[in-house]
Amino acid sequence: MVRVLTTILLAGAVLGGIWTLPLKIFQWAILLVIGAGLMEYTQLVFQDPKTKIFTVILGMFIAALMTWSPTPELMLGGLILAIFIAFLWGMTHLQPLGEATHRVGLIVLGICYLALTLPFWSRIMEAGREWVMLLLFPAALTDTFGFLVGKSIGRHKLAPNISPNKTWEGFIGGLLGGGLFGTWLAYKLFFENFPVSYPTLLIIGLIISFFAAMGDLVESLIKRSVGVKDSGKLIPGHGGALDRLDALTFVAPVFYFLRHFLL
Repeated sequence: MVRVLTTILLAGAVLGGIWTLPLKIFQWAILLVIGAGLMEYTQLVFQDPKTKIFTVILGMFIAALMTWSPTPELMLGGLILAIFIAFLWGMTHLQPLGEATHRVGLIVLGICYLALTLPFWSRIMEAGREWVMLLLFPAALTDTFGFLVGKSIGRHKLAPNISPNKTWEGFIGGLLGGGLFGTWLAYKLFFENFPVSYPTLLIIGLIISFFAAMGDLVESLIKRSVGVKDSGKLIPGHGGALDRLDALTFVAPVFYFLRHFLL
């Protein structure tokens, strides 16, 4: 019951925010979400408080650059600088030395996982709220349909070592329900006279749904590697921020480039 109630409230807040918030406020909201995700990530993979704080600060720098940088070159330069700074941190703060490169890799991984991907939601918002909805519906419904189908008829395990409850039946149900129905629903609700064929639209929906499902598995892999079930306790009935962001990470840059080259 708590999970259902939280889902309804969270969905209402997200949809209402997308449709009413000014772009600048929406961008700050995305940065706040990224900050919450980075804090959870560092809690999972690091013990040293200084490394946790350093990773969050560096990640937020990259996220802000991804959000407001006027040129791709500046974003790329910022990422290169962040990797270099991470290695400098490893030289001076990470002991024992034999684990330094591993921990530097975890710092860079966290930044790439969250600070490079989620700011694309803000970039998509710049093109219009309806585009955010066209991405959000299939991404979110993939998880919903995957859970419902998997729980009801799921028999064949998809990735038992990573996520024991996920099944091939749920995966296919998520693709069909999220990728096809979710995309069609968003198109009907938010677009009028948009010159794109249904086959192209549905192919894009399936691609979004696939990356949403894979994003879920990626987050499960991170949790499995550190031996936890949930990334945190921020959201009642759901776990942490990362547990709700998992399907939304990789879909944003994928959709951004799909829209740029195909639509």
